[in-house]
Amino acid sequence: MKIPVILLFCAGMVRAQIVSPQLGLVQDGSRLRPVYGIPAAAAVLPPLDYGREFARVAVSPSQDYAIASDSDTGVVLLVMARVATPLAGTAANPDRIAISPHGSAAALWSSSAGRLQIISGLPASPSVRDVPTAFLNELPSALTVSDDGALAVGAWPDGLYSFGSSGEATRIPMRERIAAVAFYGSGHDLALATRLQILKIANAGSAGAISTLYQAGPLDPVGLALSWDNRRLTLAERNGSLLTLDLGSGAASQLDCGCSPEGVFPMGPSVFRITAFDGSTFRLFDPSSSSLFFVPIASAQQASIQGGAQ
Repeated sequence: MKIPVILLFCAGMVRAQIVSPQLGLVQDGSRLRPVYGIPAAAAVLPPLDYGREFARVAVSPSQDYAIASDSDTGVVLLVMARVATPLAGTAANPDRIAISPHGSAAALWSSSAGRLQIISGLPASPSVRDVPTAFLNELPSALTVSDDGALAVGAWPDGLYSFGSSGEATRIPMRERIAAVAFYGSGHDLALATRLQILKIANAGSAGAISTLYQAGPLDPVGLALSWDNRRLTLAERNGSLLTLDLGSGAASQLDCGCSPEGVFPMGPSVFRITAFDGSTFRLFDPSSSSLFFVPIASAQQASIQGGAQ
């Protein structure tokens, strides 16, 4: 009886070595697919079945949940594992969904209603509050929210606005039009990009001191984000250029991804998704090593192994 037991034990060890950790989630049209592996050797698995399809999706940087709107009803959903649950108190059919740097808060914008909502306590204890924005009714070119949910900042055609925890709205004077914004993790400092430079606003809620992080335009930003530890900032441009700033030393490095970036979307603490999943692959960027990774569809064998492990 010892031999079969040993064989079973060894088989279990082999399977444990083959099964990869879940790296995160990626949108595939109206569905979500899990991504398994490490950045340098990851694969996209078949779509998850939630019994519904999604219109708009934002995945948390921590990769443990997503916020999505239902394709049929427009209802806003908290999507976790294989369950999609309506988020009570949210307005249907948001035009933009932004999730905070570490994933503990989100902001929803609806142009038709001129309505901004902030969700705090994600994902375990979501709490929704409305922010008065009746004076705005256009789609913001950029939107971000702080991890504590106390502040949201958006760029509209007539200016940059911050919205505080008590509903106060503050217009932050800027000479240039803002193309991308992102809060620093666990704080209220704000990074923003124009066509000429990248700036930092200390404590955006009080419109604090503005400093220049990078000035070597012209730039054509499609998105920016900071690393989990706020040590690096990555900006993606429409022409495929990826700019990384070391915020400690001020050093800048650039890389041409040979692609058309969708934005800069954190997948965990160290890497960013920079292109949309096109049905066969998407691209990841590791700013710490200036490395690009292609993440393809999983083979039938990989999908079988990972599917059995879920």
